[in-house]
Amino acid sequence: MFRVPLRVKYGCPSQTTWVLVINALLSNLSVGLPIARKHEAAFKGMWMELGELMEDFLFSQSPAPANQSNDQCQRDEAIDCELIQLIREDILPYAKHVPREFIVKVMHILNRGSIHSHTMTAFIDTESSRKLREEFAKSCFETLLQFSFIMQQQTGGSTDEEGAITRLAVTALLQRCRDVMLKFVADERLSGKCPLPRPRMSEMSFVLKAASTLLITLKRAPPANVDQKIWDHVIGLYPVLVDCITSSSPQVCPALKEVLHEYRDLLSPPAGHATNGT
Repeated sequence: MFRVPLRVKYGCPSQTTWVLVINALLSNLSVGLPIARKHEAAFKGMWMELGELMEDFLFSQSPAPANQSNDQCQRDEAIDCELIQLIREDILPYAKHVPREFIVKVMHILNRGSIHSHTMTAFIDTESSRKLREEFAKSCFETLLQFSFIMQQQTGGSTDEEGAITRLAVTALLQRCRDVMLKFVADERLSGKCPLPRPRMSEMSFVLKAASTLLITLKRAPPANVDQKIWDHVIGLYPVLVDCITSSSPQVCPALKEVLHEYRDLLSPPAGHATNGT
């Protein structure tokens, strides 16, 4: 019932078809998800189908009509954001009641959607940038950021399930930070003296600020709560940040300076290095 029109999306004969179907799905999920969580065994096979359905809809292979207006773009983006809101409010807080592979799929969706330049294969100009789902990307990214801090939000420590979702969220967040930084540096070099579009500057600034917030939180967390692989990702991000210093953007530079300063506490002599120089 839901799969075909949501996968086809803009390819539907009538553009109202997929809108009616996604609204029906959202209504059904608001009622059905608590029931599915309560009766885990009976609904075990549903979750991966739901994950595939979400991904097919949010990243449809059918492009939007070339003559689509800005108002229509914003309307469609708002629907996408509703689905992300449902993930944030009705799925991730209850991760321990759903299959782990479904949570991995959800993190993949958020990861994929969190950086809107991911859909771009080349440098974009200001006119084409309006087609980017800026609010959708921000919603995905903020959801990743929110669920990167589960351990710190729990007053009585974290369960294995909470720890698992935190590790997934942090890893996905750091990877997306790396992706957008690499693409930003490459595109800025290609653009020469022409500044990148405003959404790209906002995206980069937002990513840098998110990285700063994440670093602050990781440093404050009990060492046992932070997996070594997370620190490996953090350290691996540093050379990418250094490459960003060639940017002259007044929007990017302050955020870049802030995140680089957060690495100060991570700089230390190699293990076994003598402090007296001998």
